[in-house]
Amino acid sequence: MRKPIAFVITAAILAACNTQPAPQTQAPELTTLNGNPAVAGEILVKYQGGVSLSSVQPLRGSRQVSAFGDADWGQLARVQVPKGQELAFAEAYSHQAGVEYAEPNYWVENPREEVQAVSLPKTSAPRLQALPSPITDKYFVEVPTGDPFATASVGGNVNYSNVPYLWGIYRTRAPAVWAAGYTGQGVTVAVIDEGVDLNHEDLAANIWTNPNPNNPSCPGLHGYDFADDDADPSDTGGHGTHVAGTIAAAANGKGVVGQAPEAKIAAVRALGYLGGSNYMLVRGLKYAADCGFKVANNSWGSGAKSKAFYDVISYGTQKGTVYVFSAGNSFREGNRLSWPVGYSPVIPGLIGVGATSANNLRAGFSDAGDYVTVAAPGQGILSTIPTVQNPSDPYAYLQGTSMAAPQVSGVVALLFSAKPNLTPLQVRVALERTANASLTGQLAKPDYRTQNAGWYGYGLVDAKAALDYVLANY
Repeated sequence: MRKPIAFVITAAILAACNTQPAPQTQAPELTTLNGNPAVAGEILVKYQGGVSLSSVQPLRGSRQVSAFGDADWGQLARVQVPKGQELAFAEAYSHQAGVEYAEPNYWVENPREEVQAVSLPKTSAPRLQALPSPITDKYFVEVPTGDPFATASVGGNVNYSNVPYLWGIYRTRAPAVWAAGYTGQGVTVAVIDEGVDLNHEDLAANIWTNPNPNNPSCPGLHGYDFADDDADPSDTGGHGTHVAGTIAAAANGKGVVGQAPEAKIAAVRALGYLGGSNYMLVRGLKYAADCGFKVANNSWGSGAKSKAFYDVISYGTQKGTVYVFSAGNSFREGNRLSWPVGYSPVIPGLIGVGATSANNLRAGFSDAGDYVTVAAPGQGILSTIPTVQNPSDPYAYLQGTSMAAPQVSGVVALLFSAKPNLTPLQVRVALERTANASLTGQLAKPDYRTQNAGWYGYGLVDAKAALDYVLANY
């Protein structure tokens, strides 16, 4: 079932939009546990591999609602418990034989609430660029007039002029990788988000098609919807479509182009219009690994530290999936640590991404810490939005670390197109060793022990330098 879209970015950007229907997906009743929102009356119980759920006796007063998993990883069960007793039941279940852990079913708010829309002019004057000959996208030879990227940065008001609309692609040096013959071909990137517009003019050619949509471990023709548990992962708000365009919008002469314009996008809807539970998100994270996707973009985060997130991402990286996560947008509100990106220092295949402005400084909203592996353009990013939001021009500028993470996911896809057998650790090493710490003016690489602790991690991601590194070393 295709979900209606009710997310209008701003009137300035989407003035052409008509009134849209209210979303059908509603959040469940929520409570606050350990200072974080969670589904009231539910917990998650993880059983070890080899444990048969049919042989498990639920604790009195609780019942299993659903479960998923396999013989190797084990089973994660969603268990209904009395409201107000979630923590007590999680503690009791954690001591049962065969149980690895039990915890609340935390709720993750839709990241759309944190990204910021940016109203920028789209008038332009031509300027020649050195481009790979197959690329015909008109935005490569146009630049905005005036000062469209003027914004408050860490150092105050900084004016940017003559910045291409797709400045992020040039800052990562992706066109140099395309010129070397690597455009993301043969690589599928899972966009774990609130869905993707599967029919968008700039995305349709790059939507993944499942050769076996009835595979129980990897169902769905173009991905899967774990929020509504069906095979239609269409977008319900716009955030996921914008992310997908930054990764792999096609170089087709229309709209924009992604970092990896020949990669495929698998739409993994694990967030509803109002957010999603850890149970939904863990299913989506495991799905990415079980389907064999090389990269999974995650432009979302939670305040709740979760064993289930650590568990499933560790599983996925061992199977070869690189998980890219946005660092968060709360720097001005106390720089709150977000999860699962907080696991980046201890899971090599989890890449944390901070956001930079067009002056290569940390965007003022971008979180900082030792979980920021690299930084990437995240302020004033033009990309795709669902066609229904603005049929005549389905593109918009957004900003946030949500926009920075897909830049890195696209770069990782480029690396896999060059070296398909890279391990997640090798990808991380390549990104770290080749990130540009000069453009960001860092005092050290990484910058975790400097006065700007974790603003950029190892520096600004550099696709061409990373490509050269993997070709020379792996």
